[in-house]
Amino acid sequence: MEIRDLLEREARSKVKEIISEAEERASSILRSAEEERERVLEGYKIRAQEGFLKEYNLAISKARQEATRMILQEQIEILKLAKEKAKEKLKETINDRETYKEIFKNLVDEAVRYMKRDVEVKVNHRDKGLMEEVLRELPSEWVMNPPQNFSVWDVDLKTWKVVEDDKVWAGALFVDKRRNFILNNDLLMRLDRAFNTMLEEFKGELGVEERV
Repeated sequence: MEIRDLLEREARSKVKEIISEAEERASSILRSAEEERERVLEGYKIRAQEGFLKEYNLAISKARQEATRMILQEQIEILKLAKEKAKEKLKETINDRETYKEIFKNLVDEAVRYMKRDVEVKVNHRDKGLMEEVLRELPSEWVMNPPQNFSVWDVDLKTWKVVEDDKVWAGALFVDKRRNFILNNDLLMRLDRAFNTMLEEFKGELGVEERV
């Protein structure tokens, strides 16, 4: 046997082994690469889906916020218009002295729940005479028709003093001089309180926390 032939056969045998091993390693590498590619692609897919959902949810949230803002703004405008109309109605009531007088009586009835004597009653200068008239008439009216749910026997309206104060738009501001307690029954202030209460109710219905 020629040495050259032996060497060639041995070489070719080694080459086949090397090639076989290389092919096996290559096949393994390819399988791993394919698995890694699928894993990477799945990761990208998940992240892409998460990114899309995040963007979608953000867009929906912004849309809802904008819709809520627009609805609330419309409600505010409606409330403002209603407030102006109510203010005009109050002006008409002020000019109707008999109706306005009944309002004054109701305001005093409300005030005596919290204060009994030595009370300063602040009213607009145009209403001073009307309030003094109400304070004179109420005691005799209470005899025949006492207020509901509380007693007026310890109330002394003779100690109530009416004071002009043009800061009061309409209605009255009651000041208990003994306790330095103030009951603000200015009709415009009551209108503002009603406006703010309704605004908060609207915001609560819409789930709005911050003021607009």
